[in-house]
Amino acid sequence: MASEANIESQVTVALDKRISTIETERKHLATKADMSGLETRMIKWLIATQLAVIGFLLSTQLALAALVVHLNQ
Repeated sequence: MASEANIESQVTVALDKRISTIETERKHLATKADMSGLETRMIKWLIATQLAVIGFLLSTQLALAALVVHLNQ
């Protein structure tokens, strides 16, 4: 009987330690609000990047067109 009580006590202590560890680590995890904010920032970043690439490509095409016109004169 004493050994069963000892084992039960050890299991309880081990579980308490694990639960304590999980609760302290949980503070570092992202929440739904964090993920929603991240999604919004990523969408804005992607749109801005696409606009920058489009602007770069358009300016490159205009510069090449100007060069071709200049060389043909």
